Amino acid sequence: MRNLWYKIVRIYVKIGLFFLFKRISVNGQENIPKKGAVIFIGNHQNALIDAILVPTTNNRNIHFLTRASAFKIGFVNKILRSLNMIPVFRIRDGVSTMKKNFEVFEHCIEILKQEKALQIFAEGEHHLERKIVPLKNGFARIILGTLQKYPNLNIYIIPVGINYDSHLNFPSSVSLFYGKPILANLFIDLKNPDLKFKEITNQVFSALKKLTLHVEDSVNYDEIIGKLEAFGVDYLNPFEANKLAENIENISSSSSRKKEKINWFAPIHLLAKLNSIFPLLLWKYIKPKIQDIVFTNTYRFAFITTVFPLFYLIQTIIVYIIFDLKFAVIYLFVSILLGIISAKTMNVTL
Repeated sequence: MRNLWYKIVRIYVKIGLFFLFKRISVNGQENIPKKGAVIFIGNHQNALIDAILVPTTNNRNIHFLTRASAFKIGFVNKILRSLNMIPVFRIRDGVSTMKKNFEVFEHCIEILKQEKALQIFAEGEHHLERKIVPLKNGFARIILGTLQKYPNLNIYIIPVGINYDSHLNFPSSVSLFYGKPILANLFIDLKNPDLKFKEITNQVFSALKKLTLHVEDSVNYDEIIGKLEAFGVDYLNPFEANKLAENIENISSSSSRKKEKINWFAPIHLLAKLNSIFPLLLWKYIKPKIQDIVFTNTYRFAFITTVFPLFYLIQTIIVYIIFDLKFAVIYLFVSILLGIISAKTMNVTL
């Protein structure tokens, strides 16, 4: 029953992501082992959206670590746990709560022992910079603990590059690149383990740098990003984007952006906005109140999967009451169609 619930929610989440993004492209799925213990490690630039993109773009049943603060409300706690989410505690949650991470650690070990999949964002925190920040070694500690208990178990790490053309705006596009599997056993010495885990973290760090744009120069970061965007960088193609960044000194600062083409779907977009006026006004009110802007698309996703469907359902009922079932069905169909056309053809806006 729990597996069925997971699959149902997964489908609903995929529908929400379909309306959130103009395009979702997935590359390297052949690198994902169909069976066995696997840890997906991706870059973390878009809060909850990163967390749900990986489980919805591959066929593994994934358990993933989530900040413990999301589990504070009772019924939310039950829902999140039913969806394979595992709370992980940080110092900001209180020093006393850190002891609970031992239970989380053991839970992760048993998941891997059962040859299931884990998802971990080893950067530790989300951020908007187009780079990989130094990785935390929590994932390596889980691997060491698992192999100390089950030394004959093979554990594979799948690096995942998650690339957005825009982190905060709508409707953006995203590409996922699943890298070659890394056999973690090769980098763990059970007899004399390196508790700094330099070798395995460097291996994963190097893999991630190739799967997403990595601008290492922090001092000139803004200038480099400005040049890349002026040149028309394709953030969805990390290989070309990294190649462009490597040759940034050869790019003229006078390079200009490409002119935007006329969007002939604009009248349809206007009609869609008029049909969604109340949810859009509510979003306009809520958006400035989001304290951590990295969560912008997370809140937007929540609106797309709750407020908008509820509004259209109420509108459909009103149409049914005033007219009849035929007109209600037509209205609902047109509303969905307008939503699809807007999500897939609008220019990226705020």
